[in-house]
Amino acid sequence: MIDVFVVAAVRLYREGLAQALAQVHGMQVAATAARFTDLRLTIEPYPHAVLLIDAVLMVGVPALAALVRANPGIRVVALGVNETEPEIIAYAEAGVAGYVTRDASIVELVATIEAVVRDELTCPPRITAALMRRVGALATTPRQAGQAARLSRRELEVVNLIDQGMSNQEIAHALFIALATVKNHVHNILDKLDVPTRTDAAARIRCQVSLATELDVAATTGRAG
Repeated sequence: MIDVFVVAAVRLYREGLAQALAQVHGMQVAATAARFTDLRLTIEPYPHAVLLIDAVLMVGVPALAALVRANPGIRVVALGVNETEPEIIAYAEAGVAGYVTRDASIVELVATIEAVVRDELTCPPRITAALMRRVGALATTPRQAGQAARLSRRELEVVNLIDQGMSNQEIAHALFIALATVKNHVHNILDKLDVPTRTDAAARIRCQVSLATELDVAATTGRAG
């Protein structure tokens, strides 16, 4: 028996879904709620439940991620999602396991619920493509992080000041070093990162730091799960 929780702000919507799913063999609706934060205690006795959440409520992604970490056995399905990449990525990083678009039927919803219970991903091609691009971006992090690791501590200080918009003269003043020394550091930075300009170097390091942070968050979430 699959235990299902339905979360939607509109009462008619969540009660309608609950009634439809109650007719499906092998499923039972354990509870409905207007906000998923209302289920923190209710969901605990159902460690392997499926949580259906209206995408309208997904603005609380950090809170959802906390709920998933606290209940690692549950599977979350987002209802009525737009097929935009930033939205899909945010949901995936929060722990969403399945996606149902706005024009999906009850039959498709049931198929998605059954799939996530089997730890399978069933979603439209555009969503799958967005997720695969995200995986690819994270996979490049170790290689890019290696480039940053080749920079010395002083070179990292210099490139961070470049990112703040400082000129070579301003960097020399801030670090109490000669202008010629700054120019030498900049030359080495461009060479190590294989980029043509100071701006490109700053952008490269900023991107690497951002990706590395996201990878750490993903790894921490995985260990918590």
